[in-house]
Amino acid sequence: FPWPIHFPGLPTHRPFEPFVAEDHWGTEASHVARFFPDLINKLNCVYGNNYENWMTTEGFEEHYLFVNSTECCDLWYPSRSDCPDDQRAVNPEAEDEPWHSAPYSMQNYYFPDFSTNNCGFGWDYPAWMGVSGYEKHYLFREGHECCSKYFPTVSNCPYEHTLQNGYYWTSYRDNIFNLDDMPIAYNHTYYPDLHASTCVNGTDYPAWMATDVDFKRLYLFKTLDGCCKHWFTAWDLDGCKNNVIQGMYDVKPCPENRPECNHNTSITDLMEHRKGMWYPDIDGHKCKNDGGMPAWMLDEGYTEWYLFNTRAQCCASFGFC
Repeated sequence: FPWPIHFPGLPTHRPFEPFVAEDHWGTEASHVARFFPDLINKLNCVYGNNYENWMTTEGFEEHYLFVNSTECCDLWYPSRSDCPDDQRAVNPEAEDEPWHSAPYSMQNYYFPDFSTNNCGFGWDYPAWMGVSGYEKHYLFREGHECCSKYFPTVSNCPYEHTLQNGYYWTSYRDNIFNLDDMPIAYNHTYYPDLHASTCVNGTDYPAWMATDVDFKRLYLFKTLDGCCKHWFTAWDLDGCKNNVIQGMYDVKPCPENRPECNHNTSITDLMEHRKGMWYPDIDGHKCKNDGGMPAWMLDEGYTEWYLFNTRAQCCASFGFC
């Protein structure tokens, strides 16, 4: 075991601390890929060039950096049958970042979301979790690592798996003239309909689902898979995926190279739109969209509960059909 090698009086003593990597871009680029022990996060040997600079200094390198996994595993984790780990270490200190000196890396990580007592996924973790060595304690590449450490008794942990991709609305298109509209890249949104036991594809979700960040994380998803897994895993996961409801997008999407388009709303006359929605015929025990709903259903306080953009949502809410 290499410690203590910096104590005064020993032949290996040095009067300085190992260097700390500050150049996020240059650090990783200057390292040769090696096996090394992930001492805090995975507690296993990993392979890559995103190890910390102090491991390369004299007196440390021979104990921390290895050409093959056997040497690393035998020295550091001889009792682990799964050594080495096949995932890279979490270490933004030596990881390329989208903007120099920014706290967020280009990687999606699992992290403890203490506001929901569950593990989230993405790069929208609190900024402090990605700096000053905190990443080794709070960011994980696999969901079970985060869950077993912070929420071992939560059955649906982690609660999300959807990748976050920067500028997801942008895609490169070849052979298009500069003056032509670029194809529209749709930014899909899914939200759960608990009455229908599935998710709805649209932006016609109840306003309260987007009132704050926590509600958005719980109710709004970019993929059907993420919505169904979070809300209907213990209920009927396959049923959710096979019976997705196509809702309504209340904003017309714009071509990427037409900023003046302004993402105009697709509803120009709100009252006329409401008259065309589905509503429950309480006496007839069925859902209709003939514009004959009672006048009170058109009032602001009732529309959210009695008017629907799809027949399926109306039927599920009132048990008709």
